[in-house]
Amino acid sequence: MAISTSHLFLFLSIVAIFAPPSLATNYTVGDDAGWNTNVNYTAWAQGKTFYVGDFLIFKYPAGDHNVYKVNASDFQNCTVPADQTPFSTGNDPIFLAKSGKKWYICGKEGHCGQSQKLVITVMDMAPANSPAPPPPSAATKAVLSGQIGFVVVVVAILGMMIA
Repeated sequence: MAISTSHLFLFLSIVAIFAPPSLATNYTVGDDAGWNTNVNYTAWAQGKTFYVGDFLIFKYPAGDHNVYKVNASDFQNCTVPADQTPFSTGNDPIFLAKSGKKWYICGKEGHCGQSQKLVITVMDMAPANSPAPPPPSAATKAVLSGQIGFVVVVVAILGMMIA
């Protein structure tokens, strides 16, 4: 049985309303160097554009480092916030939920002073003609799996409409 125009319109409307947003980009801070002392994180961030919805992933040997999200003053002075618990798993994904400047430091004694600190600016949203993202990471692949499930549900609904 052929699908009617009204069913096709309904199907496309459902997809448009419930389709997941474009995939976020996962940035491993420092790339292969990871989160470590004596890495130039200013140079690492240069040329990258961070958007709301992206992830920063701080990778390091657990116990050797940690990650604190700080303000500009604490960043400049390498001050560890007393009222915060650091990220400390060694594989810490941080979701970029809001636009603006973001500052991160390692709270281990002396590490921030050895350049283990990062400042980035997060933009509101990726433009429609943004360049292709890097190859998908494990987190991105998980998002893709969720999208496949979404497609299966939409196809099932469409199948029920046709039957």
